[in-house]
Amino acid sequence: MKNCILAIVCCLMVSTTANAALALDRTRVIYDGDSKVETVKIKNPAETPFLAQSWLTDMAGQEVQDKFIVVPPVLRIESKDYAILRIKSLPTVSQLPQDRETAYFLHVREVPPSVEHKGHSANAKVASGSIQIAIESVIKFFYRPESLKKINRIDKVIDSSTKIRRLNGNKVIIENGSPFYVTFSELKLADGEKSSKFKPFMLAPFSSKSLKIAQSERYTLSHINDYGATVSNTFVCNTQNVCTVQNKQ
Repeated sequence: MKNCILAIVCCLMVSTTANAALALDRTRVIYDGDSKVETVKIKNPAETPFLAQSWLTDMAGQEVQDKFIVVPPVLRIESKDYAILRIKSLPTVSQLPQDRETAYFLHVREVPPSVEHKGHSANAKVASGSIQIAIESVIKFFYRPESLKKINRIDKVIDSSTKIRRLNGNKVIIENGSPFYVTFSELKLADGEKSSKFKPFMLAPFSSKSLKIAQSERYTLSHINDYGATVSNTFVCNTQNVCTVQNKQ
């Protein structure tokens, strides 16, 4: 029992710092099919320099190296400064579907300088037994083939291509008939109340997802667009239990 209490006290004496130091200039990256390179600015507002380690993974979490390269994979960012991360496509990117988007995740992990490399002149005092935690930022990375570039009003295409189908047993199916990945953020019923059972999710192009949602004559469904803004639309249901977006005036 004494050993158990001692272990707890020791844990409480260890200081933990988990505040992110590096900041990305966006929440998602859109890589157009005719682009040669896409850049991301990484800022370091901290008082000390940091290393940034960056890489891409697919939706299953596997590292991607055969379609894109991230350069430099590791870079040093001085205090109160910024650096530019470049993502370049390889010739094999043509093997990706050209009629729809492909989604990845961009990882940027900050590596704080070790205590012994801060130098004797460092202003900050580091307590003995402190823990340094590497914070990792993860944002969505979308490859958008050149064939989709002619679509100017993406939100309108997503709206008209989305359907909600009502099923028995308080179930609905949300269909994404567009060639874009869509992140649905909120669902409201006819009375304006948010559905407590709805959780935000991202739906792949030309796919659907079944949800346990209460029946309603109409729904207000929201998604996040390329700029991080929320777009909300009212879907009205017909006698065939298919709900489509109500035309905006």
